[in-house]
Amino acid sequence: MTMRIAYLVLAHRAPADLVALLAKLKAHGETYLHVDRDAQGFEGHWEELARCATLPARRHSVSWGGFSVVEATLELIETALAKGSADYLMLLSGACLPVADLTGLNDRLADERGEYIDMMPEAEALALDRKSRLAFYRFYSKSLPRLSLGAVNRLSRHFWMRPDFEAEFGEPHFGSMWWCLSRPCLDWAMRFRATRPQYDKRFRHSETPDESYFQTLVSLSPFAHKVRESLTYVDWDKGGSHPRILSRQDLPRIAASGQYFARKFDWDHDRDLVRSLLDAH
Repeated sequence: MTMRIAYLVLAHRAPADLVALLAKLKAHGETYLHVDRDAQGFEGHWEELARCATLPARRHSVSWGGFSVVEATLELIETALAKGSADYLMLLSGACLPVADLTGLNDRLADERGEYIDMMPEAEALALDRKSRLAFYRFYSKSLPRLSLGAVNRLSRHFWMRPDFEAEFGEPHFGSMWWCLSRPCLDWAMRFRATRPQYDKRFRHSETPDESYFQTLVSLSPFAHKVRESLTYVDWDKGGSHPRILSRQDLPRIAASGQYFARKFDWDHDRDLVRSLLDAH
C-alpha cells in the first residue's frame, strides 16, 4: 500500500523559487503553502502559487523564534486535514530541497509506519538547559526595537517564573522542527489541543516553541513508541542558532544519511546546485 503525503511548506521569500519547489512536490503528493503575512515581493505571484499549492484561509505574521511559527504550522495542518486525504503530513521550509527519490519515501512510509521527528536525547537537552525555555516568559516582536525587546526579556527572567510545565503535562521534549507525522497522530494532536487549551498557552511567550511544541505533543500521544529519526537533513555542527548552509561538498554525507530532504541551501548564490537537485528528484 502506497502512502499519500501532504507537503506543508512555510515560506517568506522568493516566490519564483517556491513555484519551482512546489511543482516538484506536487508530482508526489498534496501541497500546502503558508507565506508570512509580512513577506514582500509576492504581488503578481499568488495565482501561480495557488495552482501549485493550497493556501490556508489565514496568514500569520511570523516572528522567528516566536509562537507565530507554531500558529502558521497549525494553520497548514488544519487545512491539510480538512481539505486533503493524505496519510502523512510532512513539514518543510521554503529553503528545503529534495535529496532522494520521493517515490521511495512513499514506499518507506508504507513499510515502516513510523512518526518521523527529531527528538533530542534527554542528556543533551539537560546539558543545553532546554527546559528553561518553558520556565520563563519570552517575548517576540517585529515592531519593537531589538534593544528594548532584549531588556524586556532579561527582566522577565528575574521577575516572572512560570508554573512547572512538567507537573502539568509531563516531561517536555526538544529537537529540530521539521517532521513527517501520520494523519492519525495529528488527528490525535488536534483533539488534544481542543480539550486541553492550556497546552497552547504554555508555549505562548516561550523561547523557540517550534522546537518543542510538536516533540512534546508526540511524546504525550499513543504514537510515542513509533518515533523514528527525522527525514530532513540539517547540519547543526556550527553550534549556533541557525543551521549551516549546505553545499555540493555535503551531498555524499546527505546521501549516506538516508534522509529525503535537506536544509538549508543558498538559493540565491548556488543556483546550479539548487536546480540540479530539483531536476534530479
